[in-house]
Formats: sequence, structure tokens, C-alpha cells
Amino acid sequence: MMMSCFSVAFSLEVTVNGSQLMLCDEDDHVCVSDPADCSPPTSSSVQQTLNMSCYYQNADRTGSMTCGWTPESSTESRVSLIFTSRNTVSSCQSIFNPAATLNVTARIRNHVTRTEIWSQPHSVFLYYAFKPFQPVLTVLGSTEDSVVLSWRSSIPGSCWLRYRPTSTSTWTQVQDSIPVHVHYQMIKYSIGELQPFTVYRAAVACRGKFSWMSDWSADVTAETLDRVPSRPSNMCYRLEETGPGGSTRLHLMWKPLDPESRILGYEVTVSPGGKMENVTEATVLLVVEEGNCTVSIRAFSAASMGPAAQLRINTHTKTTLPSIRNLWISSCFPGNKTLQVQWMLPSAPPSAPPLSHVIVRWRSETSLSSSRWFRVGNVTASSVAVPDLDPDESYMVSVFPLYSRQTGPPQTLSASLQQGALMEAVSLKVINVTKTTVTIMWAWQRKSGPIRVDVYSVMLRGDSDRRSVSLWPDQSQHTFSGLTPYTEYSLLLLADEVSRNILTVATEFDEVPTVAAVIPLLLLSVTVMTISILSRTIYKSYFFPPISSPKGSLAGRWLMDPSRQDSAEPQILDLEDFQVLGEKSLIILHPTDPLSSEEDLREDTSSLSVSSIMVQMSIIRLDTVRVCEAPPITEQDSEMSRQAVNVLNQREANGYFPQKGEDACQVSQRSETSEDILDGSVYQMTFLRKLEAGSSYLMCEDEYLSNSCCTAQTTEEEKAVSTA
Repeated sequence: MMMSCFSVAFSLEVTVNGSQLMLCDEDDHVCVSDPADCSPPTSSSVQQTLNMSCYYQNADRTGSMTCGWTPESSTESRVSLIFTSRNTVSSCQSIFNPAATLNVTARIRNHVTRTEIWSQPHSVFLYYAFKPFQPVLTVLGSTEDSVVLSWRSSIPGSCWLRYRPTSTSTWTQVQDSIPVHVHYQMIKYSIGELQPFTVYRAAVACRGKFSWMSDWSADVTAETLDRVPSRPSNMCYRLEETGPGGSTRLHLMWKPLDPESRILGYEVTVSPGGKMENVTEATVLLVVEEGNCTVSIRAFSAASMGPAAQLRINTHTKTTLPSIRNLWISSCFPGNKTLQVQWMLPSAPPSAPPLSHVIVRWRSETSLSSSRWFRVGNVTASSVAVPDLDPDESYMVSVFPLYSRQTGPPQTLSASLQQGALMEAVSLKVINVTKTTVTIMWAWQRKSGPIRVDVYSVMLRGDSDRRSVSLWPDQSQHTFSGLTPYTEYSLLLLADEVSRNILTVATEFDEVPTVAAVIPLLLLSVTVMTISILSRTIYKSYFFPPISSPKGSLAGRWLMDPSRQDSAEPQILDLEDFQVLGEKSLIILHPTDPLSSEEDLREDTSSLSVSSIMVQMSIIRLDTVRVCEAPPITEQDSEMSRQAVNVLNQREANGYFPQKGEDACQVSQRSETSEDILDGSVYQMTFLRKLEAGSSYLMCEDEYLSNSCCTAQTTEEEKAVSTA
């Protein structure tokens, strides 16, 4: 007897061949593989209903039966099957036939627990329990996109075919079943729409109309052939100046129509000139001459060279096109194997063509020839997911803005599924501080740790001000403006709201606003004062001509002298005391000093009244006053006195007053007549005046008397007259 017993995921299957069975002596309806199974269950045995399933196979003339179920425990046990027929069995070797109906009982003996389990009988109609043997699959041939397979079915019915590339574990099943009309029919089938130059695995399984499905055949491998490459598509370019030499750098990029096919390389030809170059990437950098040129690109594989794609370029029409801004990459792993790429659209100049697409290209950092890319048709989109990436690889992701056929400069960033963007912001520092602004700078470096960061930012924090700005790899500095002068702020470098670096900075003291506010006021004040002074000068000179000022005279200076003795009381002399010559007398003043100049003869006499002449005399110097000597009066003297008085009266009538700078005791005899009268001698005359009896007084200034303006000689006759 042979018995197959194995356990898979706590599932037990037992296969019994008909040649292994024997008939029990006590019952001719029972066939067993062990004579010990012919005895009935003992009282200690346990009856159970097992979820048993059995199928029949006709391997040879005797056939075989396989039954399986899920045991309650995984302990090692001995299992045997007992087959009971409704009819009398003459030979157990022929008990398995499609027309038979059998009851199957499983006997399970556990040697560890010394227990025995008998299952309830399971009825099996072998015609419906038939399971075909697994087919044998072979490969007949292959093309660049198909594989031809063949197999033989042992039973009429249907077959199913499945296949998969060797690089994946997911099977693809042919939608429709493949019919089988007769026993052992040879079937041929072609699997189409396959990728060229790719290795596939395939398997097949068949079943009858009422039977079980056979096991899948053993896998076979088949490789499709290489195909002729198609024409490259989506060609675009970018021009760069190389310098004064007259040549231009031409960046070309294109996308094959069959990105999954095995393309060995590309042949790039530039005309005029016929320059040819072979590249393995779908991009190339060329140096071309100024003017019009035509670029031809052909892909080639092991099969043949593909058709050419051409692009005409005029290098004179260079336009500076901007690139995208603020590129950043986040990872969606382990939720899915994608990278989320985000950016900000550029601001193109008016001369640039409109933005038509955005190109996203990625390639492994370890295999630069395995680049892939696609175009984002929505020009307003600012993010895209890059799928099907390897968690153990790092990638270079580039984003190009596409303006018709021309591209702007790319922005490139390294990233991986484990860490996202492989760049980090470090070394935050302050580079400039003013009264209202703070300028900061930072650096970008390759990420050193496994931390995943979605965004870097810098926060400026003050007592009443808090603001934040995001950091991007295409930026290295930022200026915070509108700050408060002479205020301390904190700067925090944040990685996903986690502080990495903290700085303290204080804005400068605000002086410029105060000076700026005062300067206009000063200018206004100076302007108003200048206009006022000029206006006053003009108006005064026009409406008010200059008038002599008394304070410019000697008397005025004497009155304003703070050193004089203000306590001195004036002494008034009655002129009647000096009237010794009669009703009309004349005081002749003789000069003691020579005349200095004609200007010294002018005296400010505007304060003298017509009726009297007053000279102030200090009481302290009164004893030193010398009265001008009065010599004996002769007829000649009387005549001279009368003429002098007439001259004085005439000058007074003509408005003559001594001017500033003239001696108060001296009056220059200016007229030619007076000189004749005074016998050609020039005298300094002081206070010469016609005296009216009883109404005139003579007051001599102490200063003038002390300066010997005149000499006083007192005679006995004058004393007598004075006494009278």
C-alpha cells in the first residue's frame, strides 16, 4: 500500500491509488488500504464531520482518489481512507470508475494523545469528481509582440491561459476560454500585444464540462523579438550662448513612442555640415553655428534602424525663457511607491511664447541611461505624482517649462521614497540689518540623515510681530521688511515646524525719520526769514528813508553810558545871572583846541528848542565849570555879536542842525559871510543863541566843559552883575 500525506497551511490531503486497496473479509462492500481499518470504531473513538472534498483521476486502469480537509490541530497523525460501495465489490482495484458512487470515511489516529477520530461518511459521485491531469505546455515560436504556445488536453471541455513578464509577479489571464472538443486534442494559441524583447512566463489549465479544473501546467518561458524602433516624438530644444565665438549650444530632448521597447541608442545628425553623433539618452547637447540648421534623430535597436524625426531651428531667434520656481519633492511611501513633485509656474516675459506644457523627467542616480519622462498637459497644474519607483533607489527629478518647441532651463532635485527630497537648509545667518529690514542667508546641502521633511521655513518673531517664509532650493536669502526700529527679533529655522537653528537680531536706532522731519521745517523757517528780511529792507528803503539817530551823537552815547553817575542832579543856571551886558547879551566861546575836521563840527541839535538852549551840567563838576570870558564890549564887538546872531538865526531858519560826529561845543562857521564877519577866523561856536530876557536858560554839559570846550573867567564886575 502507498499513501501520500502532506500538510499545507493546516490543510491535509490524502491520495489513494486503486491498486493499493484490498477487500475486507467481514464486509465485501468495503475496500481499505490497511486490514486494521476493517474493524469498526471503538467506544472511545470520536465521530466528527470533516469539511472533506474528494476528486477522482484516471491515471491508469485502476485510477486514484484524493481527499482533503483542514484538521483541527497540526500534530502528527496517521490518516487512512475507507471506501464503501453501495454494490458488492468483486475487486477493489476496479472500484474507481466514473460510474461508481462511493462513501469515503477518514480514520485519524493520534499517537501522542492516543485518540482516534472517525469522520462521517462523505458521498462522492466519481463522474462529477473527475479532475483532469495538468497539461504539458510548449513554446512554438515568438515575434516582436507575440508568443505562440501549444498543449494537449485529456478531456473535452475548456482551457485557460495565463502569462506575465518575468520582471513582475502579477499574472495576466486570457479573457476568453479556449475550447477543447475531443480527448487529447492538440491546441495551439498565440498571445499577442506583448512588449518587444521581453521574457514572459506562461501556464495553462483545463477542465471538463462537469469536472474539476486541472492543476496549472508547469511554467514555460518565451522571449519576444526586438522590433524596429518607431519615430521619436515630442522633440523640444533650448538655445544657449557660448560667448563671442559665434557658436550656440543646442540642448535637444525627445521622447520615444515605445518607451518600453529595447532601444540601443539614437543617431543624431546636424546639417549643414553633416555632423553625426550616437547617444544612448533621449537628450543631447550640441554646439552649432549661427543661422538655420536641421537636426535629424533616428532610434536603432538590434533589429534595425528606425525612421528619422526632424527639427528645424533658427539660432538667431534666441529668447530668454524663465524656469519653474520653488521646486520641492515629497514622498508618499509606504502608502504607495510615488513621489509628489510640486513647483510654481514661471512668469514669462511678453516676448516669450505662451507656456504649453510642463515636462517632468526622472532617472536613477546609479543608472543615468534609464530616464523616463512625461508631459503635464494642464498648464495650470503645479504638482504631479511620479509612480512605480524603487524604494531602494534615489532619483534625479527635473522639471522643464515648455513654450511651444522651446524649453526653459530645468530645475533639478534629488529624491528617494525613503526620505523625499534629499536636500536640507542649513547655516542660517544674518547678513544685513537696517532700521526696518533684516536680511538673512542660508545654504543647501545634501541631506545627511534619514529624516523626511516636507517643507523648510524661517520664522521671524518679535513682541508684536510674527511672520514666516518658506525656503526653496532655488533661493538662498530673504529680506524681512517693515520692521520696528530699535527692536529685538528672533529668527528660527524650522523643518516641518521643528526648530533647527535660532538667531537673535536687533534693528538699528531710528535717526533718519527725526532729521528728515526737522529739515523741511528748517528750510521753511529759513525761507520765511529770508523773505521777511528782504521784504522789510525793500519796504523800509522805499517808504521810510534813513533818519539820523540821536544815539549816534556824543550826548546820546553819554546818556547810554552805564558808568556815568545817574545820581547827579542837574544844576540849572539862570541866564539872568549872566546878563551883565544889558537886555541883549552875547556869550563868546573861544576854542581851546584846533578843529579836527569839518565833520567834527556837525552836532545833532534836533533836541534844542527854538526858545532856549539847555546844557546839562553835573553837580559834581559844577565847581570846575569855566564860564567863557567876556572881555570888555566895544562897538566892534557889539557889531560882531549882532552879525553872529543874525548868522545863527539864518542857519536855524534854514533847518541847520549839527549832525552826528560834530563836537557839541563847536559849530563851524561855514558861510563865506560869517568868515568875513569873524575876520577870516574859523571859530567853534557852541549854543550861540539870541537871548530873550527872562525866558532863556543856558545849560552846559559837564562833559563838554570838562573837555575845556571853553574857558571861564570871573571878574569882579561879573560877580557884581551876578549878585544883582
